[in-house]
Amino acid sequence: MTDTITCLWIQSELDEFSTVCIKSWIKLGYHVDLYTYSKRFMNNISISHLHIKDANKILSIPIDDSTNKPFLADEFRFNLFKQNKEGNRDRIIWMDTDVLLLRKIPSTSNYVSSQYTNQTGAFKCKKKVVPNIGVMCFDGSENINYDKILNTKQKAKAYQSRYLKEYEKQVPNDIIMGPEVFCPVHWAWAKNLFNDIDFKPQMKYGILQKQIEDLLPDENVLGVHLWRQIFKKKNYRVNDSSVYKQLINHLEL
Repeated sequence: MTDTITCLWIQSELDEFSTVCIKSWIKLGYHVDLYTYSKRFMNNISISHLHIKDANKILSIPIDDSTNKPFLADEFRFNLFKQNKEGNRDRIIWMDTDVLLLRKIPSTSNYVSSQYTNQTGAFKCKKKVVPNIGVMCFDGSENINYDKILNTKQKAKAYQSRYLKEYEKQVPNDIIMGPEVFCPVHWAWAKNLFNDIDFKPQMKYGILQKQIEDLLPDENVLGVHLWRQIFKKKNYRVNDSSVYKQLINHLEL
């Protein structure tokens, strides 16, 4: 049986990151269920093994309101898992469309991706690692209260949704994968990822970034989060010799 990766795309057309990442999933043998609110999108897609789904069946919103609703993707994924827990209890693999896959992911259930926190500086964190929502796999048996997450009143911080703190509180430590599995490139090196041929051998926020020649052969590294939100906010450009392009060439996408 072929595993399916589930994702959401809000705009009418896929951007380059999404197209490349989805192709990396399909190349590894996955089917992809892509949920969207765009009727135009549903009629303009040609990637094989990509199945377009109506996002309103998971979380209904007013017509043409999808691009104006903050943290819609986060609200959508928690509703998706809530419905699964209350219903069929299937194994659902959720993946953000800026996660590039290098290797097949585990065939087990109930795990989430994570990332390193700042270990120095003004925003130093006591915890070295925190779970994130880039990759999530649940089968309905998870001990997570989705209503409590969705009804949280916590204020959002930069690059964070208001749901994240409550989510972090509830995720058991034993299902959190190490940061190297899906976030082997720390966000502080996002610019280098797209602009430079390698990462500068220096510490940032108490973390030393591995070079691409160390990441590629590492069997523990399953994917690379591309930090699209930072890329767009900082208006970065992609250099043809960059680490990102080297990853694409390595995967022959």
